[in-house]
Amino acid sequence: MDRDEQPLERRRRWPPRVSQGNVGACGHKNQFGDEKDVNANEIVWMGSEVRTAFIGSYGFGNLGDELCLIEALERFKTDDAWVFSDRPEFTSRFVKAQGFFTERGQLSTIKPSCVVLGGGGIGFWPSLRDSLHWMHDCLGWGAECHIHNIGVGKITQPEWISDKVVREVITKVASFTVRDHISRWLVLEWGFDRDPGLTFYPERTLEPDMSLAETLPDGPLLGVSITGQNVMKEALRRNRHRIDQLLQDFKYHSILPIVSTLQPGEPEEDDIAGFNNFAELYLSGRQIVLPEALDRTWWHDNLTPLRLKGLVAKCDFLLSQRKHNILHAIGANVPFIAIHPSADDSLVRIIYALNHEAAPRSGFLSLP
Repeated sequence: MDRDEQPLERRRRWPPRVSQGNVGACGHKNQFGDEKDVNANEIVWMGSEVRTAFIGSYGFGNLGDELCLIEALERFKTDDAWVFSDRPEFTSRFVKAQGFFTERGQLSTIKPSCVVLGGGGIGFWPSLRDSLHWMHDCLGWGAECHIHNIGVGKITQPEWISDKVVREVITKVASFTVRDHISRWLVLEWGFDRDPGLTFYPERTLEPDMSLAETLPDGPLLGVSITGQNVMKEALRRNRHRIDQLLQDFKYHSILPIVSTLQPGEPEEDDIAGFNNFAELYLSGRQIVLPEALDRTWWHDNLTPLRLKGLVAKCDFLLSQRKHNILHAIGANVPFIAIHPSADDSLVRIIYALNHEAAPRSGFLSLP
């Protein structure tokens, strides 16, 4: 398969529903694109006639990425939204759209007048390259394109620097924003003569859905969010004394599982397995509140990005390895400990960018 025809990520086939409505031109240019401090509350209204495609890491089972989609749909408002999703039946639980698509070739049928690339930490090789090649198709028929609120990693592959399509898209997009300082510095290293704006994780400001949280009992709650990553499992075993000491401060708290990611076929993206491993090591005999959250069917049927934020908002304290659960805590003014393997800088990026908004007693625990 030619690289340009490869999907953004692993996906299942899902034919889109294509309507024949009129396609209008985008009604805005650079309204919030290249300023260094983007107003996270600014809403871009393009009009109901503007067909807009939203592409990103959607439908893979990560509620943090779906949260980014909700924010992008609020920022780039349109009544004619078309959303890429690996599993439209998953993503359609959280957002309303005119239709969904799963393959690059379907964009030429949908023919959007505007394209928004977002969806969290997608700025990595080769995912970002492939995403920009999709976007290049749309530039070809005059679509206005935006790269919005993405996290960027270190990309050093020679194929990236020499890719003329990548350079053209980054040069021509109407706006380009990243979510943190380190992402901006890494973009500048590419030498593409584009200095992106900063959004500082605007999805943190979305209002929580408290419908599940209101069913929880009163009493002190410690939310726990741990991934299934092997590097984290090893770090947890190496640092028994430090974690035991940390948990002494919460010995009278009930434990609330905060499960934000279940990606089918990816054991390292399985937060239920991650929580269960942590519980086996450290939570013997502790009361678990809302144990239904550890049931995969219940999780799929009941959890949404904003209900998950509601659960975090109910906590008295959060211990989390997941980035977007830390963002939920910041948005809900809940103190947190960001726990992570020392080789992972993603949580440190959040604290560097938003430490002034973190609740008192918040901090992080790096595990060597």
